[in-house]
Amino acid sequence: MFKKILAVFVISSLCVFAYAKELQFSGYTSYQRHGGTITLSADRIKNNRNGGKSGTLKVMLWATKYKYRGGRINGYILGQSDLGQLYGNRYFNRIARNVTFYSPPRGRYYMTLTLSEYRYGRYEVVDYVNYSRKERF
Repeated sequence: MFKKILAVFVISSLCVFAYAKELQFSGYTSYQRHGGTITLSADRIKNNRNGGKSGTLKVMLWATKYKYRGGRINGYILGQSDLGQLYGNRYFNRIARNVTFYSPPRGRYYMTLTLSEYRYGRYEVVDYVNYSRKERF
């Protein structure tokens, strides 16, 4: 019986570690529009790598026709901010960036905040947060 419990615990532990992201949002994230600017906020952005440093990081707010589910994102960038590079096992705390707001074409859109890293000659989405309600523009 003890061996079965231990085996389940070990398998469960491996599953948790397998899904840990190297770079990620942690805690609360939000966006707030103020006329021609928008504030992009995150409690924490973590680099879970053991060493080295990330490529240049960027937060972007997107308006998309369909809910984003990972991979290539298609939509309109409403605002973005470069954060710089982040060393392994470190984090950026209490991010709040006021950036220029770019309005998409009229319509209703899903909103997604992405964390992207510059690597292999381009920015790649490494983490994201979907917001539940659609916005009307």
